[in-house]
Amino acid sequence: MKYLAHTKDGEKFTDEIDCQELKEHLINTAKLAKEKAANFGAGGIGEIIGLFHDVGKYDMNFQDKIRHKTKKSVKHAMAAAYAFNKYYGPATEFFGIIVASHHTGLPDFGIKSNQDNNTYCGKYNGYCKEYEKGLQAIFSEYEKEIDFPKIFGRPSIKIQKDNQVSAFQISSYIRMLFSVLVDSDFTDTEEFCTGIKRTAISCVPDIFYDKLIKEIPQNDGSRVNDIRAGILENCLEAANMPQGFFSLTVPTGGGKTLSSLAFALKHAIQHNNLRRIIYVIPYTSIIEQNADVFKKILGDDVVLEHHSGISADSNDFQARWATENWDIPVVVTTNVQFFESLFSNKTSKARKIHNIANSVIIFDEAQMLPLDYLSPCMAMVSELVENYGVTAVLCSATQPLVDKYIYKNLKTIEIAKNPEELATQLKRVEFHFAGKKTDEELVDEIGRLESVLVIVNSRRHAFALYNAAIQNNETEKDSVFYLSTLLVPVHRSKKIKQIKERLNNNLPVRVISTQLMECGVDLDFPVVYRSLAGIDSIIQAGGRANREGKLRNPDGSPKLGQVIVFEPCSENGKIAKSLEITAKKGKETIDILGDKAFGLEGIKKYFELLYSLIEDEEVMDKKEILDEFEKLKTSLKMNFETVAKKFKLIEDNTCGIAVKCDAQSTELVDKLWKGEDIKNTARKLQGYSVSVYQNEFQRLVLEGAVEIVNGVNVLMTEKYYSEEFGLDLFTGENKNAEAFYQ
Repeated sequence: MKYLAHTKDGEKFTDEIDCQELKEHLINTAKLAKEKAANFGAGGIGEIIGLFHDVGKYDMNFQDKIRHKTKKSVKHAMAAAYAFNKYYGPATEFFGIIVASHHTGLPDFGIKSNQDNNTYCGKYNGYCKEYEKGLQAIFSEYEKEIDFPKIFGRPSIKIQKDNQVSAFQISSYIRMLFSVLVDSDFTDTEEFCTGIKRTAISCVPDIFYDKLIKEIPQNDGSRVNDIRAGILENCLEAANMPQGFFSLTVPTGGGKTLSSLAFALKHAIQHNNLRRIIYVIPYTSIIEQNADVFKKILGDDVVLEHHSGISADSNDFQARWATENWDIPVVVTTNVQFFESLFSNKTSKARKIHNIANSVIIFDEAQMLPLDYLSPCMAMVSELVENYGVTAVLCSATQPLVDKYIYKNLKTIEIAKNPEELATQLKRVEFHFAGKKTDEELVDEIGRLESVLVIVNSRRHAFALYNAAIQNNETEKDSVFYLSTLLVPVHRSKKIKQIKERLNNNLPVRVISTQLMECGVDLDFPVVYRSLAGIDSIIQAGGRANREGKLRNPDGSPKLGQVIVFEPCSENGKIAKSLEITAKKGKETIDILGDKAFGLEGIKKYFELLYSLIEDEEVMDKKEILDEFEKLKTSLKMNFETVAKKFKLIEDNTCGIAVKCDAQSTELVDKLWKGEDIKNTARKLQGYSVSVYQNEFQRLVLEGAVEIVNGVNVLMTEKYYSEEFGLDLFTGENKNAEAFYQ
């Protein structure tokens, strides 16, 4: 008989013309897995796992089920793990979890003798106890059809002696192979079911590099461009160095975006054409900006912009494929997407991570790496550098001190020849600590300035200041702009465009914002006010002042922009618990160094003070992620599922709400109601979504403002949202909105 793997229609069985033979699927998956795993030296192991992953489908119960002769469930993945372990023996037992979990996601590994059904070992032991007597008969056919390699082979990774590090390394290797198998299995199945062959755009760094060099602005002899040219030269020189861990410390305005891309492309050429460049960025606003720059230079089809606010059209196969597995030359993504994928146990998120191997990863605004998770994040990046052919670059004006959080044998190499001199040469602002200020004082000062950006620590404070500013008779209402995450991304982008236009036309513009304006947004104000925070945050905010160095004194000489740091003393400005530590250490640094706190000396002192609190890593790994990996006497502690639940850079105490606020969003919500293309429609609505806390969400539901439409929370009434104020929990007139903005 013919053993079957899939039908083209999952609900309908007609004849075997509509079915893929199991042998064909196993061989195809193995071929793909071998190719993908070869990128980190595991091609042979990838091939074996691909060959074994579905041998459980040789069970006659499964064959009867696919032919609709029975409805009996079959644990074909666990059966395949059993066959794998029997074939290769105890030395490979840790890899059986990959085969067993390729549909359900990686569970906690457990202990060999464990009977806990929540762990892999427990489920495996229970399966063997229930089925072992008949397993040999069930699988009597698969060896007749498939020629399995006799030797499994040894993992190619370098294992350190430290028990915790080695367990983490082995778990990472399992994740990589899991990613390979899931992507290979999904790819072959989809190609059979759709009849469409997946294609990928190859990375050709020499061609991309030539395009980039032609587009980088020529040095026109100006001081700033001369400095930028020097930074580019430093990057091109460093690109010739061996792969490893780098930092690029460049002040705002130093051209680090294009210079780091030049480093990445030349480095890829130097090291046998590395497969892709991945930019990891904290905010979607910076992602959109950088992705646009890269697309204009390299081409739209070679750059993937991947974050929660954007989605690929379901009919654009190339973009959808790239989003699923990152098989594209340039990926621009968020800290959240990058790290949560690497620590996830789910098939959908893990599918892409094998394509991180043999890449250059640029961590733009590296000071924004999540403090609470810095130890596991740096352990993972170190492992990518150590064993997966990755070169990592920490790119920032305010470098965090991460040397103690990477593997002992890895050294961080600074690309910029003289960061201290660069900071002096590119100085375009001066910082002043103004002490405590009331909201009334701030509003009066804002009103006396033509153009100013005010950045505060909470949406409540931003809203209160904005509300006060537009009610101030001395201030033109049309010149005041409010920005926060309670505005949908589409409206935020629209406001930022309006702000740029007013700045370019020398019109008055006063912007009051949360931290979303702090990094990377290409705006240039003469004056910036920043509420007390960590020194790194304050300096990044200062990068929005005199960004292009165009300010001039009456005599034509260069003029410095002004950054005013203040300590809010109103109830609205109360510092949230999540920011207390960084703000406190920022204030201590200011108390010690005064206005010198905002230079490289201050950055170093600030991080020393901050990290001195956490020698025991209680803050750097507050969820104790690394403790979930340990080499025991007779087994390994590898808690994949537990870690996935713990590792949430954005905590799950918020809910997303799609807002009907224009014709496009209304059309998308209508499609939801009709049940049309639900998954793709929900993704597109992310550009019209805001996040609220659980208690706020429940209140909106109780008031009938939110309905769940095919799994998506939708704000159904306009009175709770306006393009000016964003989401309002109370009335469309925002009469009591201040209580909500916190």
